[in-house]
Amino acid sequence: MIRVAISATIAVLFSFASASAVPPTYSSLDHPSQDGRCIGDNSVGDLDRSERACLKQTGELAQRVGPGLQLKFRNGLTRVYYNEDAKCQTDEAKGCVKYQLTGYFPNHDLLLIEVDYWEGVSWLLVRADTGNVSAIVSPPHYSPSKRWLVSVASSIGPSGPPNGIDIVPVGSDPSFKEWHYRVPDDVQWLYEFAGWDGDDRVKLLATSTGTPSKRAAASVEHRNGTWHFKWPK
Repeated sequence: MIRVAISATIAVLFSFASASAVPPTYSSLDHPSQDGRCIGDNSVGDLDRSERACLKQTGELAQRVGPGLQLKFRNGLTRVYYNEDAKCQTDEAKGCVKYQLTGYFPNHDLLLIEVDYWEGVSWLLVRADTGNVSAIVSPPHYSPSKRWLVSVASSIGPSGPPNGIDIVPVGSDPSFKEWHYRVPDDVQWLYEFAGWDGDDRVKLLATSTGTPSKRAAASVEHRNGTWHFKWPK
């Protein structure tokens, strides 16, 4: 199950949740990705991407049809992600969900969908040729040669992101494997994206949950066709 993250925009979040909600201690907001931002979208954060700009850029690939986000894949299939607007208006908003197209990677034909819940948001990376989906924790960052996309997010609190790391190949070559990691609740470290070191190493900054002033370096490295986590010391 995908844990929920921070809302797509502060305005949306406060329309869903109470005004007394406290932002999480850590979040993907500190290092927003500019990769996949649609033409005409002049915002800079992870949480303020423009669906209008993305719909204009993607043309027939994606359309807003009432409460639905309709995707027409290049293999001829169609999928519609429906907003549960009525549920979002109730006091508890159980089952509330809204979908927005918030990114497009034209060189690799990838669509980024933001999924807003009562207490936050998650993301889906969808291949426009087949409709195959990868669940990720934040808008992703390209590797230097644009062979991979990495997402890193973490927070403390019920409305924080799904603490974890995702590495997804941009192409469909089966020899390039996805890698996903979700931080267990009892683990003492949370992770932030600190950059790429070539195409085979993701640099991370680890923060201790018990002592937030305690920081350490960590990484995920690609060796022999597999990604390996190098834990903080």
